Amino acid sequence: MATIKLSENLQVRTFPKPPKGFDPLKSDEKELARLGLPKRPSDPRLAARWENVMTRGTRFITPQFRAMPYKQRRLPQLERGKHDVESTDIWSGAVVHAPAGDSFQWVEGTWTVPNAYPPANAQDGVWYSASTWVGIDGIDGSGDVLQAGCDSDVMTSGGNISRQLNPWWEWYPAGSYWISNLPISPGDTVNCLICVSAGSTTEATIFLYNVTSNVAAHFLATAPAGTELVGNSAEWVVERLEIDTNTPELAQYGEVFFSEANAETKKKQLFTGGSGSTINMTDNGSVISEGIIVSSTVVEVKYTGPLS
Repeated sequence: MATIKLSENLQVRTFPKPPKGFDPLKSDEKELARLGLPKRPSDPRLAARWENVMTRGTRFITPQFRAMPYKQRRLPQLERGKHDVESTDIWSGAVVHAPAGDSFQWVEGTWTVPNAYPPANAQDGVWYSASTWVGIDGIDGSGDVLQAGCDSDVMTSGGNISRQLNPWWEWYPAGSYWISNLPISPGDTVNCLICVSAGSTTEATIFLYNVTSNVAAHFLATAPAGTELVGNSAEWVVERLEIDTNTPELAQYGEVFFSEANAETKKKQLFTGGSGSTINMTDNGSVISEGIIVSSTVVEVKYTGPLS
């Protein structure tokens, strides 16, 4: 594997591309691991999904990274609500919590990337964001978050609308990095899978897959120096970012459905997004982005802020 040093305390390693004619169904776990591919799950439902995805002839690219020129992401300010509803200032979606003595080993989700629109009374020259992602940690007192997804940003300037859309990953408290050569457009369906390496709290493989174009990038991430994954929560989130202001600004994004919302612990306990708590994003006491449980494996996140 090739090693890419992203900063003084953060690096990733890339995997070789599957050879021509590669058949994952006939490959053993050692060969799958060499290529950075997940082994077949033991759960029948997940095994059927694995086989479906692995036989699509996906084109794997070697990811290229670029540091995001945004303010560093931060952890949410959490308020425990009633009836399994939690509120934060920057996250919305759903979260599951690991039982005592256990920790999450992987998380996945599939969603359609939204197009971002400026909200009502949008300020000229200010970027508004709707960052969609799945991740582990960050909401139960852990000082880290391992996350990956896609940013949908929008800005109005002089009556003109500008947009940018970037797939990214982050192991907080290190910075965020765009995957600059993975093309994604609004309306594309993406899948993200984050797998912590067996027996490790400092290594994980990140898969980001554009289902629409059948192109994927994956790599092995190493935690920033001094950081270890706690694994006490897993999330499916729409987040607002501080891009060029001192406060996070949320784009008008419509709604996002995270399907195949699954997470599993070290002790092989499978959780689905629908079994957890919803997260509402609030601004001055008003809910501007709402998490909704649709089914056991589907989480809806809906924009409820001011409309343009």
